[in-house]
Amino acid sequence: MKLNRDVHITWVGHATFHLITPEGVGILIDPWINSNPACPAALKPRLRDRLAAILLTHGHSDHLADLVELAQETGASVLCQYDLVSYLEAQHVSGKQLLGFNKGGTVTVADVRVTMTNAHHSSSSYEHGTLITLGSAAGYLLRFSNNFTIYVTGDTSVTMDMQIIGDLYKPDLTILPIGDHFTMDPRQAAYALKLIRSPYAIPCHFGTFPILSGTPEALVAACQEFGVTTEVIVLKPGQTLT
Repeated sequence: MKLNRDVHITWVGHATFHLITPEGVGILIDPWINSNPACPAALKPRLRDRLAAILLTHGHSDHLADLVELAQETGASVLCQYDLVSYLEAQHVSGKQLLGFNKGGTVTVADVRVTMTNAHHSSSSYEHGTLITLGSAAGYLLRFSNNFTIYVTGDTSVTMDMQIIGDLYKPDLTILPIGDHFTMDPRQAAYALKLIRSPYAIPCHFGTFPILSGTPEALVAACQEFGVTTEVIVLKPGQTLT
């Protein structure tokens, strides 16, 4: 199936995605790789090749577990909320690599314009038995050099902000969670797609653990319920959409 011949999208598993830009460099979103039970072993070495940027939506371990190692090994730019910069510097990520910004702001990396969007979720980590807050959760709008646009909602519930994003940016593809319990369930995700109005969507953050019980089939059914015409593209972990 062809969506855009110049942008390659691989679902690593859970909420982690690897993108190849039209210029042939890599972007990794929410890098949970080594201990990710959904990530195919054969895929792991490929994720480091020509890695230009790592995007972090929030501070939970199932989204940033391998960020420090990858940043140190590859020298990739790390895009995150400004509140996470000092925390990541303390974890020995070079300040020269860190691009801290905030919701509504746009930065350009690897010829991609990245806009941070709102997400309704928490962001925290346990350090020496103490819970620390790591900013707040976010999503991203990625606009590639060929104007192909991807909206990564991040971990979130459905919110009317999504209608604004659809109006402003008209994303071609939305990547959104459907697992329930910690994020949207399939019915909420279908309503989110009604607000966003992107032609295509890829569901994620489901099936990694039994508690994430949402399914793509339930998403498709809910889209039919709400009259949503978005085509749901179901990837398996390790599968690439070109």
